[in-house]
Amino acid sequence: MSSTTVLPLPHRPVRAATRAPAVLPSSALDAMLDATYETHRRFRHGAFAEPCPTCRVPAGELCLTRRSVHAARRLAHRTRMAQTEPFLHGAVKAC
Repeated sequence: MSSTTVLPLPHRPVRAATRAPAVLPSSALDAMLDATYETHRRFRHGAFAEPCPTCRVPAGELCLTRRSVHAARRLAHRTRMAQTEPFLHGAVKAC
C-alpha cells in the first residue's frame, strides 16, 4: 500500500436547476420574429410553401398582414402534408 494521503474535496451544495424567465425587450422579439419569418419565407418552410388564398400572395412570399400567416394558408399546408404523409411512411418502412 502507498502512503499517499487522500484529501477530501470541498463540498458544494447542489442547487436546483431553476431558470428565471427570459425577458427580452420587445424590439429584440420583433427582430427575432422578423428573422424567423424571413428564413421560413426564403426557404419555403411550413406554410410559406403554399400560396395564400386569403391575400393572394404566391408561395415563398410573406402574407400582406405583417407578422401573421393567414389561417387558410396554414390549413392548405396541413392538408398538403396530410396527403403526402402516407407516401413518406411507406418509403420509410420500405427502407
